[in-house]
Amino acid sequence: MPRLTFIFTVAMLSAFGLIASDIYLPAMPDMAMEFSIASSQMSQTISVYLLALAICQLFCGSLSDKFGRKPVIIAGIILYIAGSLGCAGAANYRLFLTWRIVEALGAASGLVIGRALIADSCDKPTSAKVYSLVYPLVSLSPALAPLIGGYLAVAFGWRADFLFVALFGLLTLVMVIKLEETRPRHAHAAISPFSGFKQILTNRIFWRYTLIVCCIYSAWFIYLTQSPFLFAQEGITEEGRGWLYLPLTAGIISANLLTKRLLNCWKYDHIVNTGIFCFVLGGVAYAALVMSGIESTYSILLPMCLVSLANGSSLSLAVSAAVNCGNGHAATASGLVGFLQIGSAAVFAAGVSADFGVSHSVLGMSVLAMALTALLMCQLRPAK
Repeated sequence: MPRLTFIFTVAMLSAFGLIASDIYLPAMPDMAMEFSIASSQMSQTISVYLLALAICQLFCGSLSDKFGRKPVIIAGIILYIAGSLGCAGAANYRLFLTWRIVEALGAASGLVIGRALIADSCDKPTSAKVYSLVYPLVSLSPALAPLIGGYLAVAFGWRADFLFVALFGLLTLVMVIKLEETRPRHAHAAISPFSGFKQILTNRIFWRYTLIVCCIYSAWFIYLTQSPFLFAQEGITEEGRGWLYLPLTAGIISANLLTKRLLNCWKYDHIVNTGIFCFVLGGVAYAALVMSGIESTYSILLPMCLVSLANGSSLSLAVSAAVNCGNGHAATASGLVGFLQIGSAAVFAAGVSADFGVSHSVLGMSVLAMALTALLMCQLRPAK
């Protein structure tokens, strides 16, 4: 088993993207007021970040095969720190958006190379043990980041959120510098990041599972971009908004732990379908509450807790199944899944807020639409 320092470093790298995307959620309404922009424009700062994060993932793996893991991840962390500091000092919305893109480019290296470090250093059984330790830690970041961000914003202003992210990046940089280079000697320096695309993109099983992933993740980020403003309308303070992300993260972690046990006695697709059932149930419940005129903090949280169960079960299993469709191109399949997962979330989160605005009905109907689409994907029989 790798040293605890290695596991903790990989967990920090894997959490890069979520911490930077979630930490300022409680402060978004106040930031929109300071920048004199609409709430939908403020929501786009998450969507643009996710889009840059998605695209960059296609190239980080290939670059690390050519130049080594450490040079690429060090360069990525420096971009991450610079982008975070730029966000903290941004004088207007356009500058803030630009620095968010720089931040995302650095975060992508953490997501991709964090997984590569595990693959380089561990055999399959050991990798499974490392992932079982890493991902519960990573799952805490969507809850802890808004909680920390809410308190920092109240005490020192929203810019302190991004100074915290820069400090997190600096600490990770110190830990990465101490790691040894893990790139295999037989790695091909000239590997194209697009190798195997045709084989994977024509695989029906890949699309079945990947579209399930995209639906769950898109619903999640539509919630993340809309909820801060809905909570603010309820009169909840920035500190209070941060606490409201804890129940959903608890749902994700609980579903993840339960899924590991169920894999010993349930069929793979049975677990995926059960998670999607919770997803649909959450979407129907939210839409029904909206249609009944019930709009409150609890009318958001209770249905979304059901959605979080799909996030902790169906999402992780569908990602694994899609990557396993690579047939010799697992790295390419992983990059494609990551690109489509995060890219679709960016497009839908931005499009929903821009076209329909921010409201309980918009969020409820969006979650229901994504849930029904995921249910439709479950009905497609995978090719044998």
